[in-house]
Order: sequence, then structure tokens, then C-alpha cells
Amino acid sequence: MARIVNGIDVLPQTFAKLIGARSLALVTGSAAIDACGRPVYQVVRRLAGKNLRAIWSLQHGFFVDKQDNMILSPSHAWPELQLAVRSLYGERLLPEPVWLDGIDVLVIDVFDVGTRVYTFVNHLVLLLRWLSGRRIEVIVLDRPNPLNGRQMEGPLCRPDHFGIVGALPVPMRHSLSVGEYLSYALSYYSLDLQLTVLKARNWRRQDFFSGIWTYPSPNMPSLAAALVYPGAVMLEGTNLSEGRGTTRPFEFVGSPFLDPIRLGAELDRLHPNGVSFIPVFFKPEFSKFAGQVCRGILVQVRDRRSFRSFSVYYELIRLARQFHADDFRWLPPPYEFEYERPPIDMICGSDRIRKAIEANIPFAGVRDDIERELAGFSAEVRPFRLYP
Repeated sequence: MARIVNGIDVLPQTFAKLIGARSLALVTGSAAIDACGRPVYQVVRRLAGKNLRAIWSLQHGFFVDKQDNMILSPSHAWPELQLAVRSLYGERLLPEPVWLDGIDVLVIDVFDVGTRVYTFVNHLVLLLRWLSGRRIEVIVLDRPNPLNGRQMEGPLCRPDHFGIVGALPVPMRHSLSVGEYLSYALSYYSLDLQLTVLKARNWRRQDFFSGIWTYPSPNMPSLAAALVYPGAVMLEGTNLSEGRGTTRPFEFVGSPFLDPIRLGAELDRLHPNGVSFIPVFFKPEFSKFAGQVCRGILVQVRDRRSFRSFSVYYELIRLARQFHADDFRWLPPPYEFEYERPPIDMICGSDRIRKAIEANIPFAGVRDDIERELAGFSAEVRPFRLYP
């Protein structure tokens, strides 16, 4: 199988024709790299020279040093490159108009992990809406979906729950590349914008990630974490630890009150595909239950093609709530700049999942509705798929 080549790896051969002598700003993070392990910002700076006028950063900051949600990053100067790093996740989530002064092109290279709640691509949708009509060309250096481009999971986000964790009616595991996601947004919102996608090469939709995984955010350190994330992210709406503050974020789930033996046994009785549940004890260094020993489970993916994270964590949360009714809680807002709706509703894109869990409905009772939504979504985005 030919090696997958990302948009950043194609850029050196196409830069003169695609961008030339125009001035640009670059949206990326310091951990984004090319196939040789070189940071994207270095590659673009070498190609553009002083025509690279600024770097724009998203959640977690350019240096990927900010934990969790709603921890803001200020804009700052970067003397080593003589560049301004302008934060889109600061006091405002959109640029100051002055940021566009002297800028002809906005180049985007972000590492999405294939789950809607991961804020990068949704934040970019908000950015594209702001740029509509401003006559700035946007060039996306595309990256394949690391969870593959065929399998989808979870309900669609409903428009009345749109925000930075869901800016389009897409499912939790959305199956799109960054370029496909933003191309769909361009059509969905009828934007007045020139969007060019520099496609990756040699990616087939059935392919999972292969390459060098750095850390696109502090709690996404590995493909293993990304594989469980479409379901594990729901833990952020509960008082169960999702393993933040440990070396296995999202793979661990637990709390001081959880009974991992009983929970693991009940999960095993449901016969989920491609996964094992291993009892563990862990002590988070920060976030929920910091400094306390949690009794929990390591969700160990055995077969990534058959594993379905959303259904597994749906059942895990449903059973934890059933077994520990006196201790389990949905967390209150705020969550990612939403101050009224429960975080679990924003994560799931509506109140349907929360209400189903509260009614103790097994996942089999909601599966058919979700599958119908996924079939409709697949047809809706077919014109925007760029890869076979």
C-alpha cells in the first residue's frame, strides 16, 4: 500500500502555483507535522518566507499547553520566528478585523480526530462564516480522518444545539476529512468564500491513521485515545472521570464510588464487539477527583474495525447511573461557552441521549433511529467526499 501523503506534504510542489508571492496567515498548532516530522509552521515559513505574516491558533493554544475546555489562550509575539501568534480561543472566538490587514490567503492545517465534539473543525466553520464575503481565499491542507472515512456513529447534532462542539448536522463520529467537513460547511451555510482543498494522496476511506501521532491536544496523546473518544467524550457531561490527569485519558473511566467489577461484568454480558473491560485503579493529578484514587475500567480496544465506541460508552454511562443512582450526576453548565444547556446535551447534539439514559433504555432501543439518521447524513455529504 502506498504511503498516505497529507496536504502539507504536497504543498512544496504546488506552492508557487497555489500561493506564489501572496501574503498569508496560517491556522495550525505547534504539534502539526509533515510526513518527515517537521512542524507545519516551519514548512510553510520556509516556503513563504516573510510573506507568512501571522499564525492563528485554536483551542489549547498554539503550543498545545492549555488543558480542558474554556481555558483561554492570549495572543502573543513569537520572537524566534518574528511572528505574531493570534489566538482564536481567547477573549473572542473570532478574529479582530485588523488581523486581515495585508493578508491575501488563509492557510489551514489542523489535525482533527474524527469526532464532532473535538472543537477544531467546528471552530473553523465559525471562522469560515465570519470570513464569508471578505474576499480572503482559504486553502485547506487536508488530512484524512484518522478513524477512517466509512464508519459513522452517534446521532446528528441538531441546529438548536449548534456551537463550538457542533456547527453542522453531523454525527458524533463523522467520517469526513478536514477538507470534506469544511466543504460541506461552505454549502450548508451558502458562504461567499473561495475554498481550495489541497487533497491528501493515497488515502482510501477504509484506512485508519498511519503516520506519526504527536499530540493535537494535551488529552489526545495517541490513536488509542482517539478510537474511544466518540463515546468517551460523553463522560465529560458526567461526574465520572474520563481519565484526564492520567497517562490514559479517555481510555480510563472511573470514580471513587464506581464498582468496576460489577460494571465490567454487565458490559461483558452485552457482548460488544472488539473491546475488553479491565478493572483498574488510578489517581488523576488534575481534573475530576484530582488526588483521589478512582476505581475504574480501562476500555481496551481489541479490534478497531468492529469496535463502536458510542454504543459502548452509552451503555457504560447508563449502567453506572443505574448502579450508583445516589452518586451519579450529570454535570451542570457551562461547557464550551454554553451557559444554559447541560453539557451532555451539547456533547450529544440534543437532549435525546440524556433522556434515553435517564429512562434506562438500552442502546438497542435508540439504535434504529440513529442508523436512519446516519443513512440520511451519508447521502447528504456524498457530493463533498473527496476520496474513494
